Amino acid sequence: MSVASSPPRSLRANAMGLFGDWVAGIATVAPSSSVAFTLALMISFAGLSSPFAVLVVGFGMLFVAVGYSRLNNWRPNAGAPFVWVGAVVRPWLGFAVGFGAILGMLFANIGNIALAGSYLISVIAPSYHPSSLLVWIVSAALLAIVVALAIRGVRPSIRVQMALLILEYAIVILFLILAIAYEVSGHHPGAHAPSWRMFTPSLSLGGFKGITSAAVPIAFLYLGWESTLVLSEETTNSKINPGRAAILGTSFLILWYTLLTVVFQGIASPKDIIAHGTDVLAYAGTILLPGPFERLLPVAVFVAVFGTTQLQLIASSRVVWAMARDKLFPEFLASLSRHQAPFWASLILGAIPALALIPYLVSTSANTAIGDVISAAGLWYLFMYAVIAFTSVWFYRRALLTNVRFFFGSGVIPVVGGVMMVIALIYGLITQTAAIAWVGGLTIVVCLVIGAIYALGSRHPYFHQPRMIYEPGEDAGSSSAKASR
Repeated sequence: MSVASSPPRSLRANAMGLFGDWVAGIATVAPSSSVAFTLALMISFAGLSSPFAVLVVGFGMLFVAVGYSRLNNWRPNAGAPFVWVGAVVRPWLGFAVGFGAILGMLFANIGNIALAGSYLISVIAPSYHPSSLLVWIVSAALLAIVVALAIRGVRPSIRVQMALLILEYAIVILFLILAIAYEVSGHHPGAHAPSWRMFTPSLSLGGFKGITSAAVPIAFLYLGWESTLVLSEETTNSKINPGRAAILGTSFLILWYTLLTVVFQGIASPKDIIAHGTDVLAYAGTILLPGPFERLLPVAVFVAVFGTTQLQLIASSRVVWAMARDKLFPEFLASLSRHQAPFWASLILGAIPALALIPYLVSTSANTAIGDVISAAGLWYLFMYAVIAFTSVWFYRRALLTNVRFFFGSGVIPVVGGVMMVIALIYGLITQTAAIAWVGGLTIVVCLVIGAIYALGSRHPYFHQPRMIYEPGEDAGSSSAKASR
């Protein structure tokens, strides 16, 4: 008589190593598509000084990544955002951050999947103008593939991401070489070769104000690098590798984004680049490699968008699963597939973007809807990054004066990163369109209110846990910490 096997109760441990963590963080950000959609906007603010702004904002993200890494040293967890903030600061704030992280990734995927569908159609039939219905059908089919991969677990998903990254980067590197040759030849009106002046504010259209204005869309370039932290329970050396991958990944993105910006902003005059908006890389393709091969850059953009859609779903499903495991969400959301991956969480988070995409495609143009959704989600991300950076400092506060390593690594660096995120958030709320600012601001307020209401009168142990603090003399990688008094 056979005995039915019991369903898995935990995520698959040791499913990937440091390299897989790094791939997850890079793929979630989707560098090629991010540059394609923001380069024109960056130049409209900062002119040819955009690489300088990319570097400055990138270091702010790197400083925040150090804070994430320090908290992961203490407690790796699939629900990292709500677990860390809830245990160190206040449980209601932790719940709000966890809930907002899910919403942010969900909003981003509504835009991502619409872009993926539109770009796939444009790659196949460049001159065809698809109907909203066709965009939705293609986008829903791509979402079905993403969900199927997610349910099979993080290991096959990362393998797919590796293949996608190889294809994406091979194409982009080819066009980088072609672009540099095109620019340095000096035979093309409007094109200009890279210059060290691009790393100063001197070429900014509005001086330092232009650099500051560009910082908001540039911050959106980096969003998603933190996804590797919620995969920590499925990673080897879980207290070290996820944080290390976040730092390595963010460092790589700083260099890669700077290179892409320096090179592709030089293929034409700023006026021409701004005129092509979110199609700037497709425009570059027509200049650098005419004929059928000009579609290669849109292929790279599609691959990047598909990859980030998959990783956003994987990351958000882990946070939902972790909150359900802790009984903060309905328990059925904590169910796992036979591959030890979140099952119902993946299905629901995959279905919502497909359903939400319908009114967006019907009521307005795809570009407007996508821009509003992604930008509003980006404002929440900036808020979350700031909160977690400050949480890291608060957790290690008693050890900051014990040695130089703690003072800078657990204090100064995360604080600077958090402050930069707050500045970018405030500036974003002021300078973004009214629709984006209102949606982004209300998302933050609503999440905070939900967290406070959920905690009010609740007897759930999560909302009555003691606040934790790192005590000097403990192993920095230890999960032990004491309740603060």
